[in-house]
Amino acid sequence: MECAVEGEDYRSRLKEFQDVEARRLQFIEEMLSKLDTVTADLERVTQDRAREVSILKADLETEREARRGLQEKNGNLLLSVSKMEQARFVLVLVDADADIYLFRDGLLAQGGQGGQFAAEELIAKVREYLATFESFKDAAKIPIMVKAYANFSGLAQACMRDKKVVSMEAMMEFWCGFTRRFPLVDFINVGPGKEEADSKLREVLAHHIVSPLCEHVLLACCHDAGYVPVLRQYAAQKDFSSRITLIASGPFRGDMVSLGLRTTKSFEPLFGHVKSSQSVRSYAEVGAVAPRPPSTSKAVLSVQDLKLSGKPVANCDRLRPILFNEAGKRIDKPLSVHGDCVKEIRKRNLCSWHYLRADCIVDGCKKVHDFRRPLTPKNYDALWCISRENVCRRLSKHGKCEDDQCIFGHGFV
Repeated sequence: MECAVEGEDYRSRLKEFQDVEARRLQFIEEMLSKLDTVTADLERVTQDRAREVSILKADLETEREARRGLQEKNGNLLLSVSKMEQARFVLVLVDADADIYLFRDGLLAQGGQGGQFAAEELIAKVREYLATFESFKDAAKIPIMVKAYANFSGLAQACMRDKKVVSMEAMMEFWCGFTRRFPLVDFINVGPGKEEADSKLREVLAHHIVSPLCEHVLLACCHDAGYVPVLRQYAAQKDFSSRITLIASGPFRGDMVSLGLRTTKSFEPLFGHVKSSQSVRSYAEVGAVAPRPPSTSKAVLSVQDLKLSGKPVANCDRLRPILFNEAGKRIDKPLSVHGDCVKEIRKRNLCSWHYLRADCIVDGCKKVHDFRRPLTPKNYDALWCISRENVCRRLSKHGKCEDDQCIFGHGFV
């Protein structure tokens, strides 16, 4: 009986062990299944993270390249800004056809050296003026571009007539000295014609005023109403008007004042300006054009008429032909004579009539008549230059001179 009970107990206990083993195996199976799931999730997450890391690495490299590009661009930009700073300039435009913008006599008389002094004084005046602006921290070193426009022939003849220079050669030396003194300083001969200098100045102003490199513009053109319409356009725009200054010398036009642009009189000591009671003269229209045949009226003195006043000089044909400007007014033939030659001939005190035109028949003439004749072309022109310092009386009295061998001056009378 006891043996039977023990057998059942063993089977019961075995059954319990078998149940436990079954549960253990089930547990292990569940654990393995869970592990597979977790492993799969981990592998998926790892792959996702790997892709994200790859993307981040690519983004990082892109950012590095972008940063290097930005650094390079920034360097180039800084270099460009530096170059632009170095390229900044101030522009000075001078309509030198007006007598109020003609440099003072003391400078003109010194020829080439006077021209250099004039350029130096002009640049110094500009820098002195710029220093009055708070915005100009580099007024002492900013490049200054100067362009002076004029009809050289008319300008030279007027200065010879007024005894400011002794010859056209002396005037040429002055402007050469002016131009050579600084690389950015130029005198431009625009030839005869009222609109020539005006047109040049207007176009150069229009070209530079729109440039951000042009810090300021000083204009010496206050004598001419023709500039008013152009300047009015700039005066209406603050970006332009704030960068323009009008250089006053002598009388200042009311229509110029009404523009409201900044003005300065600090340059007046540099120019031989006229008084307010005098009208401003322009040399723009004075220049040689096609010669006109001499008039056949009785007022003309021809070679045949000279028989009454002595034998004509062999080379008196140099006095012909009569030249006229575009307005039909008589002008003097341009002469190219060196100042030293003029001084030498002046010392000889030669009779102009005797050596330029015909035998002198004036009783008691105190001039020299025994110097060899005819004069060389160089000396002839030098003496003619001296003679033209005296204004033609016929032109002064009657308003015209039709003598095709007149040896006196005819400019601007």
